[in-house]
Amino acid sequence: MLIAIALTPRNQIAGHFGKAATFAIYDQQGQLVDRIENSGSRELGCKHKKILQRQLAALNVTEIVLGNIGTRSLARLLQAGFSVSRVAPRTTLADFLAGSVTKEALLTADQGRACKREKGGCGCGCGTKKAAPAAVKIGMLSPVTHGLGKIGGLKL
Repeated sequence: MLIAIALTPRNQIAGHFGKAATFAIYDQQGQLVDRIENSGSRELGCKHKKILQRQLAALNVTEIVLGNIGTRSLARLLQAGFSVSRVAPRTTLADFLAGSVTKEALLTADQGRACKREKGGCGCGCGTKKAAPAAVKIGMLSPVTHGLGKIGGLKL
């Protein structure tokens, strides 16, 4: 059983799953096994969070400890089989490893923090339905052909 701890650059528990600088991976004896750098923490959207989930799963991590997490990310992690626990943000890694910190198990997605933006407002398209492509009428230039001069000898 491995545990991933979301950390800030100052080795404190990160206040948000997607914005953690690194994830320190520890075994049951408290020995550091690996570290995952969150290179996508500055990105807008959810793609880097899905990449983090795959990396944690590939290392056989079973529990994730963090300061806070959004409802959609929490739902995705719980559905993937991870145990997720919350501690007070900015708790030091040393205090956590010493066992002097209370963990709260997050068992349902509604225990996560609601998105501050409207559904899909994060720019990645999560939570929104794909819009149907606009109908193109005969005689109209489609967005695909805009800027093209010729196609196969035909002048547009």
